[in-house]
Amino acid sequence: MIRIRPVDMGNIKTHHTWNNDPELNYFDSDFPLDREPLSLFCRRLQEMMDDPNSGSLILEIHHEGDQKLIGIVDIHGIDHINKRCIIECTIAERDYQNQGYGTAAFREAVRYCFDEMGMNKVSSAAFDFNDKWIRILTNLEFTKEGTLREHAVKNGKYADKLVFSLLKSEYVTSDQFQMSLT
Repeated sequence: MIRIRPVDMGNIKTHHTWNNDPELNYFDSDFPLDREPLSLFCRRLQEMMDDPNSGSLILEIHHEGDQKLIGIVDIHGIDHINKRCIIECTIAERDYQNQGYGTAAFREAVRYCFDEMGMNKVSSAAFDFNDKWIRILTNLEFTKEGTLREHAVKNGKYADKLVFSLLKSEYVTSDQFQMSLT
C-alpha cells in the first residue's frame, strides 16, 4: 500500500510546497503559516538531516503502486535516554487522502520506532477539531494522556491539543499492530 523511505532532496520542492500549504498547516502546526523561502527551507531540512543528534527524523511516504510521493512522517523529540519520541504523519497529496494511507504510514512509523529505534513510548497529538486523526489514534489503541488547553490559535479561536501515547508493552500485545505485521 505505502512505503516509507528517507527524504530524497530531489523532492525538496514538493516538501516546500506542502510546508507552505495553509490547509496542511491548519491541521499540523501550532504556529500560523509563515511562508518560508525555498532556500531557507532547504538549508533547515539539510541541517536536520545532517545532524545525527537533531532529535528528528523526516521520512517520505510513497504510494507503492505508482511510487508517487504522497506525504511525510516526522519523528521528533527523539529521546534515546528515556526511549521516547513523537510521530506526526501527513498525507499531503489531496488525491490520496481519506483512503487509509495515513493509517498505514502511521502504523509503519510506530513499528519503526519500537522495532528499529528501540523506543519504549511513542506519542502523537491532535487538535481537538481533527476528528480523523483522533479516530486513527484511538483505533490504534493509543491512550489519551491529556489535553494541552487553549494551546494554539486556529481561525481566531483557541484550540486544545490532545496528547496520546502507546507503550512498547501495549504495542507488543496490540491486535491492531500485530495483525498488520502478518
